[in-house]
Amino acid sequence: MLSYSDNVAIIGAGLAGLAAALSLHGLSIKCSVFEMRNTNAAPPKSSGALMLAPNALKILDQLGVYSEIKKKGYLFEHVYYKNADEQTTERYPFGNESAFGYKALRIYRQDLLDVLYTACVERSIPIHFGKKFAKVVDESDTRVTFSFTDGSTETASLLIGSDGIHSKLRDYVIPGVEKKFVGLAALTWETPTEQLRIPEDKDYKFPVTVLTANGAFVLAPQKPDGSAMLAGTQIAIEDKNREGWDTFMADKEALVARVTTNLEVWPDIAKSSMEVIDRDTMNVWPFYAIPRLPNWTSPKYQRVVILGDAAHAIPPTTGQGASQAFEDVTSLALILAAVRENVGLEWGEALKYWQRMRQDRIDDLLVLTRQLNNKRLPPEKQALLPKEDLWFDESATNPNQMSWLYAPKIEEAIKSWTQKAL
Repeated sequence: MLSYSDNVAIIGAGLAGLAAALSLHGLSIKCSVFEMRNTNAAPPKSSGALMLAPNALKILDQLGVYSEIKKKGYLFEHVYYKNADEQTTERYPFGNESAFGYKALRIYRQDLLDVLYTACVERSIPIHFGKKFAKVVDESDTRVTFSFTDGSTETASLLIGSDGIHSKLRDYVIPGVEKKFVGLAALTWETPTEQLRIPEDKDYKFPVTVLTANGAFVLAPQKPDGSAMLAGTQIAIEDKNREGWDTFMADKEALVARVTTNLEVWPDIAKSSMEVIDRDTMNVWPFYAIPRLPNWTSPKYQRVVILGDAAHAIPPTTGQGASQAFEDVTSLALILAAVRENVGLEWGEALKYWQRMRQDRIDDLLVLTRQLNNKRLPPEKQALLPKEDLWFDESATNPNQMSWLYAPKIEEAIKSWTQKAL
C-alpha cells in the first residue's frame, strides 16, 4: 500500500507540517508541502514564543535541528507557581538534562519555523507557497486528488492535514465537527526583563505563574539570555468570528485598559510589566477545543490523515501543544515506513493502531491538564477535591514521575506492534 515511488502531500507549512516533511524525508519517503501563505513568515497573531519539552526536543534532535534551535532559545527546568502573597507553592518539572536528556526550551515560534524551513530547503524538500487548499476531488485505494483555490490540482499517495485548529481537511475526514470556544483567551505582551521590579525577598525563578484575585499572571523569559519576558494573563471573553478577533486585537488601547483593570490586585512585579507596555507586542490567543474524534483518517480509503491541532486540541496548561504535534508526525512517519517495508502489514490496521496510540497519549495529557488546572484553584477549593484530581510534585520520592510524558518510547512501541501484526 506504500512503496518507494509513492509520495506524500502535506497541507500546512507550520511547525507540524515542516516537521512532518523532515520526518518523512529522513525515512526516504518522498513528500511535498503546500502552504496558503506566500511566505514562511508567520502572521503577527501567530507569533510569540512557545515551550518545548524533552519529548519534542529529542525528536528535533533526531531531525538534525536541535543544535541550531538551542542557540535561539531560553533553557529552563521548572515552571513555578506562586500564591497571592508571592510565596512559591509548587514547581512543575518541564525538563531535566540528567533525567530526560534535555532541559526545556522556550523559543520564538518564528525562529523555530525558520530553522525547520531552512532544514527543508537544505534537503531539497519541495515547499509550495500561495497554495490554499480547497477540497478533496477524488480518493481511491491508491491515491487522493485534491485542489487549491487557484484551480490547480495535485495527486498523492497520502494527504496529511496539518492545517491547525481551523482545519479544512478535518471537514473532509469528519464532516460537521465544530470547534468549541472555551470562553477564555490569553492576553500577552513582551516587556524588557530589566523593567521588572523583581522582589529580592520572594525567591523568584522563571517561568512563573502568580495566582491572584484577578486570576493567573504569567512571566516567562524570552530570548536566549532571558532579556525579554512574556507577560500576560487569561481573560474571560465571548467568541468572535475571524473579523471580530482581528478587530479586537487591533485596538491596542482597549487591550491595555482590559489588562490593567483592578490594577491594585496584581503584585508589584506584574504592575511593573504594565507601566510601559509595547503595544506592538500585544497579542490575544483565543482558546478553542474540538471534541474527541472517532477517526483521524478518511473512513473508506484512509488516504487522508489529520494530525496536530487539526486532530486534537490540547489546552495550553501543560505546554505540550507543539510537542504532541511533533510526536504525531514522527510516529506517523515510522508507521508509513513500517507499512512500506513489510508486505504483511495492512494499511488500514496500521493507521488504526497509530491513531489509538496517539489518542491514548492525548487522553492521558487531558487528565494532567485537569490536575494542573485544579492547582490554580484557591486552597479551600482544592481541599474539596479528591487527590487524583490534583497534580503533586513527587520528584523527591519518585524521580521518574514525569518519564511517561518526557521520555516516551515511540519507536519501541511501533516496532513491537509491527512484530505482533506480522
